[in-house]
Amino acid sequence: MTDAPTPLRVLHLPTTVGGNAGHLCEGERALGLQSELLTTGLDNPFGYTAGHSLGMRANSSPLVKLGQLSLGFLRVRNRYDVFHFNYGTSLLHSPRLGANQSDLAFYPRKSRLFVTYNGCDARQKYPTIQTRQWAACHDSACYNGQCNSGELDAQRRMGIAKMARYARHIWAVNPDLLNFLPPQQSSFLPYAIAVGDHPVRWPARDGILRIAHAPTDRAAKGTAFVIDACNALMARYPGQCTLDLIENLPREQALARLQACDVLVDQLLIGWYGGLAVEAMLLGKAVAVRIEEGDLHHIPAAMRAQLDGAFLQSDPDRLYATLEQCLLHRERVLATAERGNAYARQWHDPVAVARITAAAYQTAFEA
Repeated sequence: MTDAPTPLRVLHLPTTVGGNAGHLCEGERALGLQSELLTTGLDNPFGYTAGHSLGMRANSSPLVKLGQLSLGFLRVRNRYDVFHFNYGTSLLHSPRLGANQSDLAFYPRKSRLFVTYNGCDARQKYPTIQTRQWAACHDSACYNGQCNSGELDAQRRMGIAKMARYARHIWAVNPDLLNFLPPQQSSFLPYAIAVGDHPVRWPARDGILRIAHAPTDRAAKGTAFVIDACNALMARYPGQCTLDLIENLPREQALARLQACDVLVDQLLIGWYGGLAVEAMLLGKAVAVRIEEGDLHHIPAAMRAQLDGAFLQSDPDRLYATLEQCLLHRERVLATAERGNAYARQWHDPVAVARITAAAYQTAFEA
C-alpha cells in the first residue's frame, strides 16, 4: 500500500488585488492543495481577507521596506512548491531602489513559479491610446497621471520580460492584458470571486430605479460619463431614478450599498468588467459595462457566447440610452440580473477557477 501523494504547497503573494488572490487561494484549498496567501500589508484599503501579512507600514523608508521584504523572502523560499505571484510583481520589487523582481532567480529549482497580471501592471498607456477609441489611458488624470511620462510603460515591459524568463505560465484576468504578454506562455484566467453569506436581492420590478457606481479611480472608470448620464436621466424622469456613488468604503460596507441597487454601472473605458461587477452579479444586480470586442478572442468561446445576455453592454455615448431602457423596461433589468448571476456562478466560482490553476501547477511538475 502506497502513501497518498502530499498535496502541493502553494503560496500566493504579495498582494490582495481586489480579493482575487485570496478567493483563488480558498478555491485551491477546496481542491485539496495546501494553498496560502502572503501579503506585504500595504495594499488592502478595502478590507479584503489578507491571509498572512508582513505587516509593512506605508510610512516606512524604502530601505526599511526592502529589509522586511528580504526577511519575508528568506522565511518562505523553502516552504512551498509553487509560488504564484500576482499583480505582475514579486516580493523583492522596488524599482526606486533598483530592485526589479530581484527574488525570482533565487527560489529553489524544485519549485515552480507562476504569475497573474491584473490590470495596470501589464497594460501600457501609449500603445493603448494608439489602438483604442475608448480607454482610460486617454485621460491624463487617470490614477493621478502616473503613466503620463511613459516611464511606467517601460518598467512594465521590463517586468513582463523578466517574469517570462522565470514563470512556468502567465495568466491575465483582463483580456486586453494578453495583448502585452508573451502569447505562447500566457492565457486568460477569470476572476475568482465569492460573496460569502450575502443574500441575493433581485432588482425591483417597479418603483424607483436605483443605479450604483463604485469607482476606485474616477478617471479610470469613466465616472464623469456616469454622472452626466444619470443627471440627464433624473432630470427627464424626476423622482423615478437615483444614483448611489460608492467610494472609499471597506468591502463589506460597499456590498451592503450594492444590495440596495438595481443596476451597477461598472466601467465605460477599460473594456472588461471588474471584480466588483462580479460581486454585484452574485448579489443579483444587473451590470452595465463596456466590453471591448477586439479582445474577446482571448477568452473561452462558451464564455464569449454568454456575454450579451449577462451584461448591459454600453459605452460613454450609449449609457444614457442604456439606463433609460432600464427605467422603461424593468423586466429587462431583472432578466439581465438573472442571467448575469448564473454567468458569475459558472465562470467566477473560486473552485472552478482553481481547477485551471491546479491543473497548470500539476503539469509543471510533470514536465
